[in-house]
Amino acid sequence: MARTPKLEKNRILAELIEKWARKYGLLRDPYVSRLLVALQNNENLAMWSSMDPMQMLPYATPISGSKLQKLAGRLSVLRNALVFAPVAFTWLAVGQATSAFQRFVENNSTATVNFLEFWQNGYDVLDKFWTIGNVASLDFVIILGVIALSLVATYLNARGSSINKVEMAQIEAERLEVALALKMYLYSMREIDKTNVKEGIASSVSALLSATSTLAKTAKQLSGVVKELENGVPAINEFGNRVGKESEKLVKQVSVLSASLSDINSSITGELRDAVTSATVGLDLANEGLASSTQSIRTNSLAAENEIKSLQSLIKKANRGR
Repeated sequence: MARTPKLEKNRILAELIEKWARKYGLLRDPYVSRLLVALQNNENLAMWSSMDPMQMLPYATPISGSKLQKLAGRLSVLRNALVFAPVAFTWLAVGQATSAFQRFVENNSTATVNFLEFWQNGYDVLDKFWTIGNVASLDFVIILGVIALSLVATYLNARGSSINKVEMAQIEAERLEVALALKMYLYSMREIDKTNVKEGIASSVSALLSATSTLAKTAKQLSGVVKELENGVPAINEFGNRVGKESEKLVKQVSVLSASLSDINSSITGELRDAVTSATVGLDLANEGLASSTQSIRTNSLAAENEIKSLQSLIKKANRGR
């Protein structure tokens, strides 16, 4: 039961590789074919994990663009052959006209006809197909065909090259996807040996050195911040002392005012007495709040100073340890 998930992963990976290889006609590649057998049978995966799929997987070739380029190549060959067709056809026509002209002269010794006139008219001796006008027309058609084949071959070659670029990007992306999936799966199948252990130790040491360097940089930055805070501690304490002194003065003034209101309260009656009583209570509450705020400011100033000193001590210990 424990092997079922593993075999299922093997099957999924094998299907992915087979689909990719079948799409690009790579099933007969030795690496692909034997790897598929190993995955399907769950055999020798540790050996296969020692090979790098990025290097071992075969490279596929574009299909659609290559077909157009092959067709362009064939048309180019046909065009190159037709380049000589007008010359060959013209010389063949010259041979036919010369033979016919010789027969005409033998049968009409008294006639005065030049060769070009005979080649053009034929005089019922030369077939009209080989007359100079018909030969020139056919040569012109052949030349137009050569030009057309050149244009078509050039277009198909450029179009095939453009399609190949797009296909190559897709092929590389699919190959990379298959290679990464294969590498991630086979990585866990590696056998433990001296090389793997050394690689693991080297990786751990590298990570530790990186962390140590980062910690050192952070300690330097923190030390600078603490120095700035340390420079601000006297100002904070001075501000707290000033606020405390001013608060004490205000407390005393509120106490005097409260006592005065109490004296006044004893000599008045009615609504005015109630108002004075309310003001006295409010001043007492304000007095208590000011006293509490003063004590809080002093306490927080001392706490901030103690925290900064503690942080300085930790940084010094860390620097000594480093």
